[in-house]
Amino acid sequence: MELKYGLDQIKEASDFILKNIKSKTLLFCGEVGAGKTTLIKELCKKLKVKETVSSPTYTVINEYKVNNDLVIHMDLYRIENKEDINHLGLFEYIDKHFVIIEWPEIIINDLDSNHSIIKIDYLKNNKRKINLKNITV
Repeated sequence: MELKYGLDQIKEASDFILKNIKSKTLLFCGEVGAGKTTLIKELCKKLKVKETVSSPTYTVINEYKVNNDLVIHMDLYRIENKEDINHLGLFEYIDKHFVIIEWPEIIINDLDSNHSIIKIDYLKNNKRKINLKNITV
């Protein structure tokens, strides 16, 4: 599935994602500056996160409380090996909470649960393109 959007259509882009995903594990791929975190902030609003959503580039994992559950936002950009992933307990969150992962390439082939891959490409004139693919394991 594909959607092209402008920055002024970020709400529509997040609606597109929430309408079309088939799991609560979302993997966001895209170059630096593609708009991953901006889109994730809007998704978190739609998921009723009340806290300020920020990029977990340095903290690696941010947890946000939503009702009696959590939204987990991870950024694996600085993770250099799979052993570090195990120490973080990343796989313990999957299938239990809504999990959003930026820079998931290090684990993308190791996931043994359903997930959605959202690839964001930067187009000219501040436009973006989302390719959404649901993976059933």
